[in-house]
Amino acid sequence: MDRDGYISNGELYLVLKQMVGNNLKDQQLQQIVDKTIMEADKDGDGKLSFEEFTQMVASTDIVKQMTLEDLF
Repeated sequence: MDRDGYISNGELYLVLKQMVGNNLKDQQLQQIVDKTIMEADKDGDGKLSFEEFTQMVASTDIVKQMTLEDLF
């Protein structure tokens, strides 16, 4: 959203919040965001590059990636 070429934790949170609305508690959504970034952030900089994002989407079922069951 700041057009720096990366997806930050906060940016991913805002996009997913728009998608799920009030169906998840904020804490649950933040856990999903944190787990997603942790798994997809291959260079460890705390944000997703376009390449990291496309690799994540291509290699996983994105719907499964964003379910609560995967957190526990």
